[in-house]
Amino acid sequence: MNPWKLLDTEYLVDAPWLKVAKEKCELPNGKVIDDFYTLWQPDWVLILARTSKGEWVMTEQYRHGTGKIALEFPAGIIDKGETPEQAALRELQEESGYGIEKQCVTLSEASKMRSRTGLDSSTPLRSAQNDTISYLGSFPVNPDRHRGKFHVVFIDNVVKNGCTHFDSTEEIESLLLSDEALQAKMADGSFNHPLQMAGYLKFKLNAR
Repeated sequence: MNPWKLLDTEYLVDAPWLKVAKEKCELPNGKVIDDFYTLWQPDWVLILARTSKGEWVMTEQYRHGTGKIALEFPAGIIDKGETPEQAALRELQEESGYGIEKQCVTLSEASKMRSRTGLDSSTPLRSAQNDTISYLGSFPVNPDRHRGKFHVVFIDNVVKNGCTHFDSTEEIESLLLSDEALQAKMADGSFNHPLQMAGYLKFKLNAR
């Protein structure tokens, strides 16, 4: 099976947080599609943060796409120069006030490690100094039309260690749920974010 050949790209939206492109593609059988639309957004990280009591750190916030209050794991955009683990620690602190006492890899340490090993900025880094943070992998948001990826990071034994920090568009409340309570909310549909549910399933499969 051969990939499609990209003949031309026209950006209909070219913003920092979203790109919409109309692409002209040639299929392996010679057929040409003049208007295949794709989306791009920056990579983001899903944070599965668990306390020493086995409770999950969750958030509730209004999502304008659905017009509803959504129950979610903390998550956010990976800033330029960050590893998924670093973004997870930052976003967790900002959205919920939870974190760990010592960050596993600082930005300067990450830069030095990448320089020594030849890794590029898309390759996750882990620190042997702290095994409470686990990188579980990355997944396509929508392999058919979306070029972005989401990364899944598990952080164990988190504690409430500071204040939240929201931007001007955010209003977020945090709460703790046991594993049983979270699964009950999946069953009744009150937790229904498909990508986040996939990340949770990935954790469960890794924990076997």
